[in-house]
Amino acid sequence: MIKFFYNMAPNPMKVALCLEEMGLPYERVPVDTRKGEQHSPEFMAINPNAKVPAIIDDG
Repeated sequence: MIKFFYNMAPNPMKVALCLEEMGLPYERVPVDTRKGEQHSPEFMAINPNAKVPAIIDDG
């Protein structure tokens, strides 16, 4: 399943719309960039640039 890391900015919403239109199953994982969650070690392991959106596809 796809894990989709997002916030409410326009670019992550474009990816969300794309995933919905394709009908792919995915898990939404919110990232609060106002609190700096994109700089946490857990998120930096996913995207070293500390940017959202980010996707993990285990399949």
